[in-house]
Amino acid sequence: MDSTFSKTTAASNDALKNLRESLEPIVPADAVALTCGSYSRREATVGSDLDFYVLVPDVPDHEPDWFTEAKTAITAVVKKPPAAGGAFDSLNRIEELLTNFGGNKDTNQTITRRMLYLLEGDYLTNETLFKSIRRNIIEHYVSGTREDHSIAQYLLNDIIRYWRTITVDYAFKTQEENKPWAIRNIKLVFSRKLIYASGLFSVAMTADRSHDAKVEILEKLFSMTPLDRLIDICGESRTRGLVKSYNLFLSRIDDAGTRAHLEELQKNERDTDAIFRELKNEGYHFASELMMAFEKTFHSTHPIHRAVIF
Repeated sequence: MDSTFSKTTAASNDALKNLRESLEPIVPADAVALTCGSYSRREATVGSDLDFYVLVPDVPDHEPDWFTEAKTAITAVVKKPPAAGGAFDSLNRIEELLTNFGGNKDTNQTITRRMLYLLEGDYLTNETLFKSIRRNIIEHYVSGTREDHSIAQYLLNDIIRYWRTITVDYAFKTQEENKPWAIRNIKLVFSRKLIYASGLFSVAMTADRSHDAKVEILEKLFSMTPLDRLIDICGESRTRGLVKSYNLFLSRIDDAGTRAHLEELQKNERDTDAIFRELKNEGYHFASELMMAFEKTFHSTHPIHRAVIF
C-alpha cells in the first residue's frame, strides 16, 4: 500500500496505543470500551473523530464518575468527539448487543453498534472480553445456518440490511436534517461501501464449511481491518486497483482544505465542482474494482451471487 495508508495506519496505531494505556486503569474490569470508524480501520485523517462506546453488564441510572473520566481521557488523545445524538459516546448493556437480532427492539442504533462491532470494531480495553462478545455474536448468526454447504445467510441478510440502512440514513440526514452532504456522499461511496463489501466477501468464504469452521473463518476475518480483509480474501493482484482508488480517497480526505471544502459544498455545485467530481468519479472506479474482485474471486456458480439478489 502507498504512503497515504501507511501514514493513517501509523497515526491510528499511535492513538489507539495511547487510548488503551489511558483507559485501562479507568474502565471497570467487567466492561469493555471499543471503537469503530476511521481509527479502528487504521484510516484516521485530518478531522477524524473517535466513535466509541462502552459495554457494561448493567447501565446505571446516572453516568458513573469513571465514564466521565474515560471521556476526558479520550478527548485528551482525540480532540473531536463523536456526533451528538448518534450511536456512540454511550454506555450500553452487553446483553443488548447479543439479543433482538432483527426484533422489534433492534433499533437503528443497535444494528449500527452490532454491525460495526463485527465489521470494523477494535478494543480500547479488555481485549479478552471484546473478542468473547464478537465470537458470541458470530455464533448467534451462524447458528441460524442449517446446512454446512450453505453460506451464513442470516449474517449476510443483516449486513445487507445495515448497508441499505446507511444509504437511507444518508438521504434523511442530508435532506431533512440539512447536514453536510458532500463529505457524507464521498464517505458513502468509499469507506462505507468498503465496510459492506468486506462483510459480503467474508460471508462468501463460509460456503461449504461446517458450523465451527464458519465461526473460525469469520472470527479471523473480522479481526482484520476491512481493507486487509479484502486483500486476504481476494489476493493482492485482484485488489491492486481498488487499493489504489481507496488510497486516493484517503489522500484527499486527509487534506484539511479538501475536507473543509466538501463540508461546505452546496448541492447545486455537485455537477461543476472539480474536487467533488474527481472523488465521485473515482468512487465509480472503486465500485468497479470491487465488483471485478468479487467476480474473479467467487465463480458465478458460487451461492453468494444468488444470495445477494434473491
